[in-house]
Amino acid sequence: MRKRTLGMFLAFTCIVGVSAYAGDVPGKQSEDINLSGTTWNGSDSDGDHYTLTFKNDGTIVYKSQKETIEKGEWKQYHNAVYYEANKGFVHALGEIANGRIEGKSWNVKQSSWFWKLTKEN
Repeated sequence: MRKRTLGMFLAFTCIVGVSAYAGDVPGKQSEDINLSGTTWNGSDSDGDHYTLTFKNDGTIVYKSQKETIEKGEWKQYHNAVYYEANKGFVHALGEIANGRIEGKSWNVKQSSWFWKLTKEN
């Protein structure tokens, strides 16, 4: 548990740094969207499609064509979001901009991929 808490702290610290830097990029449209209670759909660089629901209690629901994972947590700092799913098997860091969330995920098997999501209406 302590190792997981440390990992979430380090990842969230990265979010703060990325978010602070991204706010100074010319031409970058910053958005203050509260992800709490929202659902987003998208795909990744592997061609997989999925849905993420950022629940009000700080948990996340990941649904793909293969599975539904309800074991995960998310944190948001301004236009940056971090989440981990399946008890830390997968981690992700993304940026909210121009009505989308775009980011990178990685897992304990040292695989990584990029993804793009749009908000479900």
